Amino acid sequence: MRAESEQTRERMIRTALELFTEHGYEGASIQMIATAMGLSKAAVSYHFRTKEDLLAAVAEPAFTDLQRFLDEAEAEPGRAARWRMAVRGYVSLLVKHRGLLSLLEQDPIAAASPVVSEKMDRFAERIRLLFGEESMTPEDQVYLAVALGGLRNAAAWFPSFSDTELNQYLLSAAERILGRTAPRARR
Repeated sequence: MRAESEQTRERMIRTALELFTEHGYEGASIQMIATAMGLSKAAVSYHFRTKEDLLAAVAEPAFTDLQRFLDEAEAEPGRAARWRMAVRGYVSLLVKHRGLLSLLEQDPIAAASPVVSEKMDRFAERIRLLFGEESMTPEDQVYLAVALGGLRNAAAWFPSFSDTELNQYLLSAAERILGRTAPRARR
């Protein structure tokens, strides 16, 4: 019974992401999600008290993966190895969670929700530090912010690419763009 309840909950999260993306966070209601699943509104409300709780559940897998990635990358010894791991891991996460990124790119209300924006702000700082922002010139800090944001946006803009294609294209772009800010080997 518990496994069935968990499967239903996961279906609700997937359906919510689809409907939030299609209709916007404000435009999609708990009732729409319930109807799309052939359930009652009360069944959805049993798992998620509010629509914001549902949005938090939609974003949570990405935040969990991001936390794990940052912990592993920050523990990597050596700046150059950490930087290479950061580029590959960042691109991999963008591809894996591009559905959520698409929602947040298209819908400023969802992006501004405290359940999303507060975590995004904390993670953004860690990502910038992972790429070495503290040792960069102000010009390179701006360059890094543009590069990371551009990669994030590109992941959301190309839904017709397969995950493999998108990963390949983003990784190629990331290596070229971020090469300017890569740690240099010491002589």
